[in-house]
Amino acid sequence: MNMRRQPRFDLSRHLTLAMAMVAVGTVVFSFLAFYVAYTVAIHIAPQLFPPDYSALPSGWDLAIMGVVTAMGIALSGWLGLRISRCIVLPMHEVARAARAIADGDLSARANPVLEAPGETAMLVADFNTMAARLEKGAHNAISWNAQIAHELRTPLTILKGRLQGVSDGVFAMDEALLRGLLSQVDGLARLVEDLRCVSLADIGRLELRLTDVDLTQELAEWAALMQPTLTKAQFGLHVSCPPVIARLDAGRLRQALLALLDNALHYAHPCTLRLEAALGPNGLEIALGDQGPGVPEAQVEALFEVFSRGASAQNTHRTGSGLGLAVVQAIASAHGGKAAYHRDGTQSRFLLLLPQPALVSTFVPTGENLP
Repeated sequence: MNMRRQPRFDLSRHLTLAMAMVAVGTVVFSFLAFYVAYTVAIHIAPQLFPPDYSALPSGWDLAIMGVVTAMGIALSGWLGLRISRCIVLPMHEVARAARAIADGDLSARANPVLEAPGETAMLVADFNTMAARLEKGAHNAISWNAQIAHELRTPLTILKGRLQGVSDGVFAMDEALLRGLLSQVDGLARLVEDLRCVSLADIGRLELRLTDVDLTQELAEWAALMQPTLTKAQFGLHVSCPPVIARLDAGRLRQALLALLDNALHYAHPCTLRLEAALGPNGLEIALGDQGPGVPEAQVEALFEVFSRGASAQNTHRTGSGLGLAVVQAIASAHGGKAAYHRDGTQSRFLLLLPQPALVSTFVPTGENLP
């Protein structure tokens, strides 16, 4: 049995008692001060008072004092109850919800109290916000564990099966088998790096190695590196970038571009992709565009969230982990920017928006288009 400690005191009762004691003290002090003042005045200036005047309270004075004290106690008790209700009820709600959360019910929330003053109402609201984030964090942790296990299962099963086959003499360890095993290892390594990138970004610990990068040369080298993969998938790539020196992490930029390219190869129709960079009003804009079919409207809002994959992707050949666009958002956020998606007719554009406070521009009147 889960034994709960009872509260050592009731705040409402103590607050009411304190208010009553203040009322009694105030009345008694007022009467005492009144008679002390009159006693001093009689000794200093007796001619101001009748010969038989006495500062000591009479029966009527004591009766009046008793009535006033009783009224003060009643009024202060009523006020104490009202005030304690406004303060204690929200605290009871927070305590009840906290106990429920401690017992494992992460959906528990404190009910708002209409009579609560601003501070206690804010306490309830802040507690509910904290509880909602705790519930979301726990849900995300469970989802992450399930998704990671799901993504690791396939390559590990393939590796184990092939290696077991080699051990049993079923498969020959030839060059083709080695290439297949290495491709599975590469996939695992990329999945681990993507998970590491997203996890570090989620806690604000994704470190960047910022350098001044010749963006034109960087994009040209990356495009040349990706050309065999594009050709195999029957895609083309057109790069457009005016001469510009940008301060960013070149390695993370390539990781983000690779994630965008992988997303296009998985979901877009074979076409000529357009990789464009330009200086916009808010900094550097790098966009990768394809010819559709585009992202369904219902999926756009969660497009850059971790393990976000549409129903069509889950029901078809799609083999992506659902981490690619989350990695893009993580890298953009680490640079102080963001990732975005726009659709213009049949063309989809995935953008990296990177603010460049220290950007060194070497624009020329006419830009160059890289093949």
